[in-house]
Parts: sequence; structure tokens; C-alpha cells
Amino acid sequence: MSSMTRYMLAAALGVILFPQTALAQLHIELRGGAAVGNHTATAAGLDFVPKPYFEGLVVRRIKPRYSLYGGYARTAFGCQEGFCVDRDLTVTGSHGLLGVEGRRGWAWVRLGVLWGTTEVGTEGAPTDPGLGIHTGAGFVLGSGRITFLPGVSYRWLSAKTPSSSDHAAVLVADLGVAIRLAG
Repeated sequence: MSSMTRYMLAAALGVILFPQTALAQLHIELRGGAAVGNHTATAAGLDFVPKPYFEGLVVRRIKPRYSLYGGYARTAFGCQEGFCVDRDLTVTGSHGLLGVEGRRGWAWVRLGVLWGTTEVGTEGAPTDPGLGIHTGAGFVLGSGRITFLPGVSYRWLSAKTPSSSDHAAVLVADLGVAIRLAG
């Protein structure tokens, strides 16, 4: 089974684990934006070299204020300091994610876990899959079947190799579009 297939299975996990009582409780959310971050192995500190970020989620409301979500996220940021000097390297994370969302009025917050790999360019040893943490906050614009969800998030990504226990910390600013599956 390919790694992309495993990540997409994580997106469906929330739907599979919780039987659908009404399609109106489900929505698909697509998010895109820019990310900056640092990777411990690069000795670069926080690098302000934004790269594109995207995420696809399946979200299921379980209570009026709470939802579960699962999906796939591809997080990337540039590196130009530390051992990245004079190299054009990108730190890239590919992760499945699961979490819980709370909403009150127009505000939302999220807390979840990530599972996947984080690599710096094509150099060095391949990383082992590992756990990460995802937190986010934002607000809801609009109502009805399609809503917009601007937000910010923080991610801690495992980047372990057989010889080191590295990680990456990432800040993301993004915009989500949520589409409810039934009226």
C-alpha cells in the first residue's frame, strides 16, 4: 500500500468510525496557505522562507459545538540558514491527521495528531514515520452550504532518522473552504 493511500485512509477514518446519521453533519474542507518553520537538523532556527501548504479534511459534527476531523496535510517551508546556506532546500512533511474541533459562534480551535514523515530536500537519510501535534485557531466567514475559514496553526513534526531524533516546528497561515455535503 502506498504512503498516499495510507494518508487518504486517515481522512476517511472519522467517517468510518462514526456511522453517518445525517449527511448534513459532514463537510469537506480544503485549506491552502503558506508555512514557515525550523528543522532541528539544519541548525537554522526559524527560517522565514514561506512555501505552499495544503490540507484536505473530512469533518463530522458530533455535537453542536464539537467535530472530529481526519485528512491529509502537506507542509513545506524553505531553509536558507545553518547548513542550508548556499543551498535551495525545502523541508517537506507529508502527514495524515486526526483531531477534534471546537466552535463557539464565529471562532474555531483545533487540536490533533499527525502521522507521517518530514524530510529536508533529498539529502541525508530518509526519515522514519512519526507522530506530530497540530493546533489551530481561526474564524468562520459566511453561512450556508459553503463557508470560509481563515486561520493560523502550529505543527510539531517528527523527523527522526535511524541516527537522530530531529523534529520540525511549523507556523502556518491559511484559508479553508468548507463545503457541507447536504443542505
